Amino acid sequence: MPAYLRYQGNMYHEIPQAAWENRKPGVEVLIASGLYGMVASRDTIFAYPHSMAEVTPGFGKMNRWWRDHGLAGILAAYLKGVKPKTVVDLLSLEYRDSVAGFADGLTGVDVKTISFPGMGRESQPMRGLKIAEILRTGKV
Repeated sequence: MPAYLRYQGNMYHEIPQAAWENRKPGVEVLIASGLYGMVASRDTIFAYPHSMAEVTPGFGKMNRWWRDHGLAGILAAYLKGVKPKTVVDLLSLEYRDSVAGFADGLTGVDVKTISFPGMGRESQPMRGLKIAEILRTGKV
């Protein structure tokens, strides 16, 4: 099923299906995935039990594994190919670590990082609400 339906974490509970299905044209959500690396919200994926924040036998913490294996470069290459005007980084700490440095060298792309300092996992619903707003309006 599409990634936007597959993921069921606290952040995703705050994003109504209608927001995904009626998103403004040109709005895409890229998802840092513990198993797949980077997926677009409409990409079809299988269910899996891995999170960037968890230790996976043979790999260690997935965010570190992806960081050390070039996820930032993969994301940067994607963005260079798609050429969006704006990228909104709503990633939580472990996920942001997996793509650290992706914006280095990007030109013509306005990267806006939104953080929720001191909130930890409690920030997930707020991240979801912000994604829903962006999907509906196309604006940050």
